Amino acid sequence: MATVDRKQPVKLTSDNYYSHDTDFQYLSKSVFSMFEDCEASALAQLKDEWKPQPKQSNQPDPLIFGNFIHSYFQGEEDHQKYLQKEDVKKEVYKYGNPEKGFKKAYGNSGEASSIINKMKLNGRFNYFYKPREPENKEIIVTGKIDGYWWKGKIDSLNLEKNYFCDLKTTKDIHAANWIKDGNYNVKTNFVEAYGYYMQMAIYQELIRQTFGKECLPLMFVISKQSVPEVANLMFDRRNPDVNYLMNDAMDKVKELQPHIWRVMMGEEKPENCGKCEYCRYSINDPEFILPTEIEV
Repeated sequence: MATVDRKQPVKLTSDNYYSHDTDFQYLSKSVFSMFEDCEASALAQLKDEWKPQPKQSNQPDPLIFGNFIHSYFQGEEDHQKYLQKEDVKKEVYKYGNPEKGFKKAYGNSGEASSIINKMKLNGRFNYFYKPREPENKEIIVTGKIDGYWWKGKIDSLNLEKNYFCDLKTTKDIHAANWIKDGNYNVKTNFVEAYGYYMQMAIYQELIRQTFGKECLPLMFVISKQSVPEVANLMFDRRNPDVNYLMNDAMDKVKELQPHIWRVMMGEEKPENCGKCEYCRYSINDPEFILPTEIEV
């Protein structure tokens, strides 16, 4: 496959990493997955033409909830800094006012505290995830994959011992998930369903390009159940199945990224998935189809 050769875009910082401006300069796992789900929705979100509808009032925002957990384990200073953001205040505090205390999900007996307390009991998490120096947290890495610039942010990186860590929450570690394989739905676990083989392969490559080190991916997962469960995962390429799945995921990146980039640059028209929230909102006069053509 032909490659592209572009000059390095703007330097990434903690302030501009999540901006849509840099999303149009660097690909990332999150943006890639958005386009896999629905190209039309992903492009509309990147262009600030569409935002997902508000969540149900009794459920915590999944992005803020996850970052609340992450920031806690970055250290007290980073956690307090995160809590000062206006959108975070509205989510985690009653009436958006810190003086009123945390909402139920974030209070002492809430879901977030339950997860944090459970992770504190995980000896391997405490040893591997917590580097001795705070500058080893939230490390930005960049590099080119077949000529396309990519970005990633590493939760915890230990270059001395050649490993990196990622912290995830999931609804249920053992729940069945379904992915498309051609015309069939295939049952799998959350790691494959959420594209984590791809994420770990991308991060491993970007760390190699940024620091010249081959690092072992470790993932610490905790379920969001009333009684949380933890899983400590090692993406060890010496295992042939893990190596195959990570290589297969990287091949998928190389195959799809040229089209995704052309859609982002306005060179190709985005496709609607026809089923997501954005498509339900934007498609108002669909073509006639046969009843046998309804996708599930």
